[in-house]
Amino acid sequence: MKAHSLPVSPSKLYRRWRDGVTTERRSCFRLSLRLALIVWLVLGVAVSIRTLVRPDKHTVFPIFAASAEHWWNNCSLYELYPGLDRFRYPPVFALFVTPFSILGLTVGGILWSWLSITVFVAGLWQYLGDVVPSVWTPQRKAVFLMLCGLGALRGLWNAQSNALITGFVLLGAAALVRAATRRPAPAARPLSDWWLAAMLLATPVCLKLTPAAPVLLLVMLWPRQLAWRLLVVTAGLFLLPFLTRPFPLVLDQYRGWIDHLMESGHVRWIGFRDGWTIWLVLHHCLGGESSSLCLHEPMDSSWYHLVQLATAAAVLGWCLWQRRRAAGPRWLVHVTLSMGLAWLMLFGPAVEHATYVFLAPPLLWAFLEPRAWPHGRGLIWASFTLIMVLGWGAVTRLLLPNWPIVLTALPAGSALFALWLIGYAQNASRSEWPTNAERSPCYAERSDALRPAPAAAVP
Repeated sequence: MKAHSLPVSPSKLYRRWRDGVTTERRSCFRLSLRLALIVWLVLGVAVSIRTLVRPDKHTVFPIFAASAEHWWNNCSLYELYPGLDRFRYPPVFALFVTPFSILGLTVGGILWSWLSITVFVAGLWQYLGDVVPSVWTPQRKAVFLMLCGLGALRGLWNAQSNALITGFVLLGAAALVRAATRRPAPAARPLSDWWLAAMLLATPVCLKLTPAAPVLLLVMLWPRQLAWRLLVVTAGLFLLPFLTRPFPLVLDQYRGWIDHLMESGHVRWIGFRDGWTIWLVLHHCLGGESSSLCLHEPMDSSWYHLVQLATAAAVLGWCLWQRRRAAGPRWLVHVTLSMGLAWLMLFGPAVEHATYVFLAPPLLWAFLEPRAWPHGRGLIWASFTLIMVLGWGAVTRLLLPNWPIVLTALPAGSALFALWLIGYAQNASRSEWPTNAERSPCYAERSDALRPAPAAAVP
């Protein structure tokens, strides 16, 4: 019998099947990822064109650029200058934006927006790969990335820093999972992982205090490994300005920042959307007041501050309880970060529509993962509708004349997400998820990844 007439060997058949499936998966992955990247590129180009046409209109970048100029000219960062709103960030932020300020409002503003997009997308990708307790198809990852673009659009359009800060938080959470998962056996490699997590978590807090609460929650999960490292990195970043200007001048800048925080702590803007907004709207609607709704009424109520403290303590206790229930690092970081961000949207400082980019990643994960808690789909659908649909300014303005309750859409959606998260965490401990992945060439999800890991997984 001739060699060419021999049947194909089983090993060759297997290799052909294996290579074909791999090629199909890679092709499916590339197509989905390209689509998501195209959407983000279109968003970046649109923001760039807007900046090119109006570099000083409907954008906060001129405030950032002016802060760098004020810093190097030994002027106060926190004075009110003509044509500019107040600068509200730590002095470290003025150093951070200096390279962009040097390039001018147009080029610097465009590069600033692209930096925010790059860090945010990188954070989302690491969040999907290292934090969320599920393995998704490329198609679902692409949908997630595109919907997160919708959640970040409001802040990116006017050059706010929220997307950048969120990206750093997500990168830090992913680094924390990697550090907590690796065993400190042969070498000192895990030490660098803890330092990387500390640097990525300290950076957003030093640039903007908004994510301090969820970052501190993550620190409380592994205080021995993370607390002192975070303190060292934070101190180093806050001391960095002293290397650039005379000591008395930098000290005065920090005094001005603290005074600004104390003065603006009770100041309200009409764009704030938090738990106090719910109280103002309900008090107005149920009280039958004929006057117009005053959304900038200051938070001078002692009972509300008690609610903030009580809920913060409850969230901390809940997260530590999840750790004692023997959840693995991946699942534990995911639920802790999600609950911390939900609390931040309800009771955090200066929460407006653009701030809700912080909550978009865990909210959209829950929305796109129906097997996380099947019985809670109604809650997560309601939360998604309130935040991602009714929370938009155009929708709010359309419904506001007849339905002032629409002003509570964003904080109410955050509250529903927190309730869903409690149910999800409780359900995850006793659910029996199927362990067999679907065998489609482009499908590689593992349902068992949604379960908490055994106790030994938490160092």
